[in-house]
Amino acid sequence: MNRRMSESFVVTVILTFASIALAQTQAPSPVVVASVEQTERASGQAFVGTVLPARVSDVGSAVDGRVSQLPIEEGQYVSAGDSIAELFRALLEIELTGALAELERRRQVLQEMKNGSRPEEIEQAQAMLAGLAARLEYMQGRFKRFSKLAERGTTTTDELHDAQTEVQQAEALWRAGRAALTLSEAGPRAEQIAQSAAAVAVQESEVDRIEDQLSKHTIRAPFDGWVVERFTEQGQWIARGGLVARIAELDRVKIEVQVPEVHIASLVRGTEVRLEINGAEAQTWIGTIENIVPQADLLSRSFPVQVLVTNQVIDGQPVLRGGLLARAWMPVGRRGSITVIPKDALVLGGTAPMVYVVTPSKDAPNDAGESTGVVNAVQVELGATVKESVEVRGILEPGTLVVVRGNERLRSGGAVTFLPLSPGKTRSSAVLKQP
Repeated sequence: MNRRMSESFVVTVILTFASIALAQTQAPSPVVVASVEQTERASGQAFVGTVLPARVSDVGSAVDGRVSQLPIEEGQYVSAGDSIAELFRALLEIELTGALAELERRRQVLQEMKNGSRPEEIEQAQAMLAGLAARLEYMQGRFKRFSKLAERGTTTTDELHDAQTEVQQAEALWRAGRAALTLSEAGPRAEQIAQSAAAVAVQESEVDRIEDQLSKHTIRAPFDGWVVERFTEQGQWIARGGLVARIAELDRVKIEVQVPEVHIASLVRGTEVRLEINGAEAQTWIGTIENIVPQADLLSRSFPVQVLVTNQVIDGQPVLRGGLLARAWMPVGRRGSITVIPKDALVLGGTAPMVYVVTPSKDAPNDAGESTGVVNAVQVELGATVKESVEVRGILEPGTLVVVRGNERLRSGGAVTFLPLSPGKTRSSAVLKQP
């Protein structure tokens, strides 16, 4: 057994030296470095919290009905406005077809009134009036003849009265024809057009009512999120107000942390907080204090503090899920000297966070101001965040150079050319980068 262990140790040493030698033969990697600094700050203290969705909505039905389609599954992502359930709607669709047909009829009637009389109708009224005028003229002439005959005593009084009555009837018909022509030329009255327009508006409201009922038979997602629970099944009757599904927004999550009353005065909104989350231990997360609830739990005397953090979605699934345990490093406690590095110096994804430390060579910088050196990986223990930096606990000393850009593909023992980080160029991200 000892022999095997010795052989394994020798092989490991050989491979290590071989990798270092190979790295030294490769072209130096260009990187940007920053110095490890020391600052006066309250040291970080971890508090236990719970991951919660940024928003949760229990989506219900606005009408009674039977579920005809339920195209969602628990764990499925839905976008705002996506259909999550359909209720039977055949009867409403029939009513809508009839209401639309009646609306079209009323609109045609209104348009006919607005257009006024057609030329053919006016011509017809003129022809009818001309016929009535001719008949009136004939009746008047006949009455005159009967009057002359009555003076000579060759006709009876009854015949004369009949002729006079026929003249009066012809005059009445002519006046009616003249009035009809006048109405035809003038077109419909404004009151009739207004009544017809009102009838159209009433029918439009009826169509809107049916369409609104139809829209309520399609239940939609209120925002982007994941279906975390279904409350009904296809074919099941659902009453008005009955729940269909629970939608949770997980593109952003809230970490709710209980902070004791002795520390709450040290916290302010907008402060960045480093998070360690079970189920996502390969990453370090940086959130922001969003709310400090001004009401303590009367038993524990602790205040709820909500930390907002942007989630990551990998293969369609959120990395941070509701209910995960989290530890939030809050900048509370006594002030003292702490060691900090830029957030971008961290390389995550392994068993522990690490940084690449640069050991400068004795060579003078080149014309571009670049210096040369060798990098080595150093594991660090993280504390609280300090603006664009993060507290580290370990062997790093102030003034040590650490790589902040270009550290994604470095290896221990590799040669680099480096430039110092320009002031104000550090960048902050919700999730620190991984190799």
